[in-house]
Amino acid sequence: MSSIIPLFSSAVMVCSTKYALSAEEEDYIRNVEYSDNSGNLKSSSDRILAQPELALLQDFVQKQINSYTQNLLKLDSSIDLYITQSWLNKAGKDQYHPLHNHPNSVLSGVLFLSGGGELPPIRFHRFNPLFPLELNFSELNDFNATCRWFEPVYGQLILFPSSLLHDVVPNKTDSTRITLSFNTFLRGEIGNASALTSLTI
Repeated sequence: MSSIIPLFSSAVMVCSTKYALSAEEEDYIRNVEYSDNSGNLKSSSDRILAQPELALLQDFVQKQINSYTQNLLKLDSSIDLYITQSWLNKAGKDQYHPLHNHPNSVLSGVLFLSGGGELPPIRFHRFNPLFPLELNFSELNDFNATCRWFEPVYGQLILFPSSLLHDVVPNKTDSTRITLSFNTFLRGEIGNASALTSLTI
């Protein structure tokens, strides 16, 4: 039987453990101030997880980041990924998230704080086409698809490389779609001294 190798794939991790907000956390999030964003609203603060009211949530997110880097990527223990920015997104009726990625970040994530119903999913897009042709397929899979999406599930965290393009189509429901997003960066020793690429961050 032939071997199929998922060569140079983008690792998107759908975390098995979900997070349930406490009544105090829900109250804090309910009273967060928002400002305009492209297609939707975002929290005025971009350090939401640094707030003492969300310390347990930050700890949960950091543990999932560590699982991604240590168990999936097998990143050397001398390198540490930490949360830089974190913010809330709110999309009411007809609001959306335009196609984008996250510059100046290594790993990003989205935690669904609402779910169910017909709320729009997060969609990830292939950056480079599989072939320089427009082809029709009898069935889509991870090798030929140009888009893959994940439905909002309350408390579900998804981690992905920050360079991965993603978007959210307009919300056609009367429910508000709320998510927590964050970026990360690294500290530690990277590169190789003998190759003249060594850098301490």
